[in-house]
Amino acid sequence: MTIEKNIPLAPLTTFRLGGAARYFVRVKNIDELREAFEISKSRNLEILLLGGGSNLLIDDAGFGGLVIKIEITGVEQDGARLIAGAGESWDALVKRAVEENLWGLENLSGIPGTVGAAPVQNIGAYGAELKDTLEWLEALDTTNGEVSRFINNECGFGYRTSLFKKNPGRHVILRAAFNLKKDGKPNDSYKDLVDISRLNLGEIRAKVLAIRAQKFPDLAQEGTAGSFFLNPVVTPQVAAALAQRYPDLPQFEVEGGIKLSLAWLLDIALNLKGASIGGARLFERQPLVIAASPEARAGDVYALAQKIKKEVREKLGIEIEEEVRILC
Repeated sequence: MTIEKNIPLAPLTTFRLGGAARYFVRVKNIDELREAFEISKSRNLEILLLGGGSNLLIDDAGFGGLVIKIEITGVEQDGARLIAGAGESWDALVKRAVEENLWGLENLSGIPGTVGAAPVQNIGAYGAELKDTLEWLEALDTTNGEVSRFINNECGFGYRTSLFKKNPGRHVILRAAFNLKKDGKPNDSYKDLVDISRLNLGEIRAKVLAIRAQKFPDLAQEGTAGSFFLNPVVTPQVAAALAQRYPDLPQFEVEGGIKLSLAWLLDIALNLKGASIGGARLFERQPLVIAASPEARAGDVYALAQKIKKEVREKLGIEIEEEVRILC
C-alpha cells in the first residue's frame, strides 16, 4: 500500500471537478483499510472515503486530508444470491445479475458508482430501491476496527438514506449480498415502464438504460452527479396548500409524509430548468440534475445549488436538501 501526495481528484469523480488530495491511498482489502485508518490517526488527518465518485462535489481547493479509495473487489454467486465487494462497479453487478437471469436489480441499471456506496444512499430508480434486494452487508467499524454484519432491517433504510449516511465515517462497507429471484416478474410501477410486462431481463435493462440516456447528461461530454436534490417530503398540510396553488403537482404518500416532485416544481412552478451560473446549469431534460461543462468549477455548481434552494424556500416555502455530498 502506497500513500501518494497531491493526487488530482477531478478525474475520479463523475462531476470531474475539484482540486487535489493532499494524501491519497488505494485499499484493496481490509488489512490495507485498517492500515490507512491508522496512518490517518497517527498524522491527525481528516478522511474522505471514495468509491466511484458519483455522488460527490469536491472543493476547487481540493481535500487537505487523506482520501481512501475503496477498491475491494470480487463477486460470488450462491444460487440466486450475489455477493460483491464494495469496490465493484454497481452497474457491472446489475449487468451480471441480468446475464445470470436473476431478477431484482434490473430497474437500477445505469446508476454510476460502486457497490459499497449504494447502501449508504439506498439508491433507487424507476420504482425500485436497493433495500428491496439487499440481504446483508459487512462493514468495518472505524471506532474499534471490528467487522460487523448488518441484515437488511438493521440498516435503517429510508428515502435515499440509511444508518450509514446518518452516521458518516462510522462504518466502511466492505461487501454486500443481494437476494435475487430466478423466477421474477417485471417491476412496472414506474410510469415510464408500464409497457414492460412481456419483456425479458435484458430488454428491461436496455429500456432503463435508454430512459436514463434521455434524462441525464452524457458523461463523455459533461460532468454530473445525477440527481443533485432530493424530492422534498412535507406534511399533508403543506402538500394540500401547494396542491391548491398547483393542482397538477405530482404527490406521493410515503413514510413520514407526502413526497413532492421537485422536478415538476423547478420546471413548471418556478421555470428554473436551464438556470445557470458559470459553467453549471440545471439540465434541460431533468431539472433535478446539475450539469457541469468542461469549463465549470466546483464553485459554480455550489453557487447554483444555493440559488435553487433559495428560490424554492422563498417562493414555495419549503426546504430542499442535496442528495450529493458537498465538500465546498
